[in-house]
Amino acid sequence: MANGAEGVFLPGQVEPVKYHQFVVTDASPIEFYPSDVKIINITIKNIFGYSAFDVSTVIDSNKANPLKFIRELQKYVANEIGPNQNFNVNYEVSIKDSTPRGTYYIPLTILWSVVKDGSVKSQEDLLVGIKVTENPEGNNIEITDIIVPEKIYSGDNFRVKVLMKNIGTEKIKSIKTSIPAELPFASKNTSNEKYVYSLEPNETTAIYFDLYVDKMAISRVYNFNLSIEYQDIFNRHVNKQSTFGILVEESTKVYIHDIIIDPPTLEPGDNGLLTMQVTNSGTNDIKNIRVAIKGGDYLLVQTENFIGQISPKKSSSLSFGIYVDPDLRIGKYGLDVQITYDDVNGNTHEYSYLYPMSIVSIPLIPISSETKLALIGGFLFIIFINIIFVVNGKRKKERKSEDKNDKK
Repeated sequence: MANGAEGVFLPGQVEPVKYHQFVVTDASPIEFYPSDVKIINITIKNIFGYSAFDVSTVIDSNKANPLKFIRELQKYVANEIGPNQNFNVNYEVSIKDSTPRGTYYIPLTILWSVVKDGSVKSQEDLLVGIKVTENPEGNNIEITDIIVPEKIYSGDNFRVKVLMKNIGTEKIKSIKTSIPAELPFASKNTSNEKYVYSLEPNETTAIYFDLYVDKMAISRVYNFNLSIEYQDIFNRHVNKQSTFGILVEESTKVYIHDIIIDPPTLEPGDNGLLTMQVTNSGTNDIKNIRVAIKGGDYLLVQTENFIGQISPKKSSSLSFGIYVDPDLRIGKYGLDVQITYDDVNGNTHEYSYLYPMSIVSIPLIPISSETKLALIGGFLFIIFINIIFVVNGKRKKERKSEDKNDKK
């Protein structure tokens, strides 16, 4: 397995097959020279009677010595390769100056799933032979490295750095380097062509390309073609092609919202229902969504729930039964809502949300605000009437007292 290869991303379990499903039917060119940097085109055929899904190829750089591959060790091929169907992959092979003449082998690994969206990958290792002979050329340009950011997400701006070196004995002029940016990528405020006036022997230079990846780009490895054009010492036009891969990582964002409790007011001994919405605001499907609520042992009938899959920009609802323990104290309780899910690459993510839930004491006879106003008004009216009665009674006593005094 190519675990040591730079840039390899192989989530899930990998199982070597005990049968031959793929064979190499053609490779071109197979003749190389010391100091050569060439693209080799490899044709591979599915000789099995069943389709292969999510097919990719990978080269283990640790097993390729003395051959060198300039990045792009892993390539995504296709969603499905049917029986007797061919596919092509290109790899840029760099031959060291000191490589002796002879036959060498490219260690090529095929990875695929036997079913659609399978998490277990099958693996078959193939060998592609090439020959190294004498080098007739006196000058050459070598791409020494292609550097991209480790993390690139949908919607990101990023920069690609290309390092090249004149490994020949003569000065090279008018070097044009280009990276055609195709959807979901685009050049960012700059041209996709860069020019170098000249390179002296053993001189190294760096070229920069600023790119942008669309917000809706799905997460996978994208292949890029790098082209270098120049004239050699014999005024021949030389066009070299190189490929490299960029992995756009998962940009899934999941959140919980619209939490509703029915009935909205709960007291000890009550039953109810808690519902919530789980939304995938990312650009890829998410699977195996699990929602667990901690802190609700004496409040909820169930504390876990499950959703199989949510598509991008879609939502799904969940419900949890409520039963408030009769002995539960009145007060506010924090429910720790935790969600875990898997992205398209099989990676597991976590998200949590704290929701406060109140348990209150409710009067035996619920009184509305209108009733309260009416009772208060009636109470004030009774008090007013009593005051009038008291005043009138007092006045009557005073009058009687005055009449007795007059008679005397």
